[in-house]
Amino acid sequence: MTESNTSGATNQTLDRPKQRRAAPKGEKRRQELLDAALQVFSLEGYSGASVAQVASIVGISVAGLLHHFPSKVSLLMGVLEHRDEVNLKIASELCADFSLTGVLSRLRAINRSNATAPGVVRAFTILNAESLVEGHPAWDWFQGRYQVIHARLTGQFRDLVEAGEVRADIDLPGLVEEILAMMDGLQIQWLRFPERIDLVERFDTYLARVEAAVRARP
Repeated sequence: MTESNTSGATNQTLDRPKQRRAAPKGEKRRQELLDAALQVFSLEGYSGASVAQVASIVGISVAGLLHHFPSKVSLLMGVLEHRDEVNLKIASELCADFSLTGVLSRLRAINRSNATAPGVVRAFTILNAESLVEGHPAWDWFQGRYQVIHARLTGQFRDLVEAGEVRADIDLPGLVEEILAMMDGLQIQWLRFPERIDLVERFDTYLARVEAAVRARP
């Protein structure tokens, strides 16, 4: 992410008319629509879902929905961005610990949160796979998301190499690709076989092996 120009931002703020904060009732309605959209996307995917279905669940008209989300694409983006906001909040609560244990703990915390919301994970997984189709509106979002997450984690592990916590001979980009593949792939298996796969235990066990393999020896 790039830093903004402080003085330029200040001038823009002075020139821009003051915006009213969204009313609590409006925020509540918006969240209800996002929750309903998640429900529909988890069953129908993006291509099969309709704004009419989402509006019906909340009990408002399509026009009422479009007041909050002007299009089906904006509703999709709202769902995806809300999901990442939740995970970012979870990670930020543990951000003070920059050790190897801290980095892995943040990944564990996000996975534990996912384990409590199978409907959210199902919708996100369907949209992720569906976005691989050419022209899908979420293609750029998922593409950018993976690039940002990969760069962030690689940078964190690189800092840990410099701090002497992680071995210098580790293929860091490959390690991050493996961790992300494990998170996504394990979630798919968990959704398919929830009675057989313990998402939290399996991922925690995997990260314990990662920690043992990459930690630098004194």
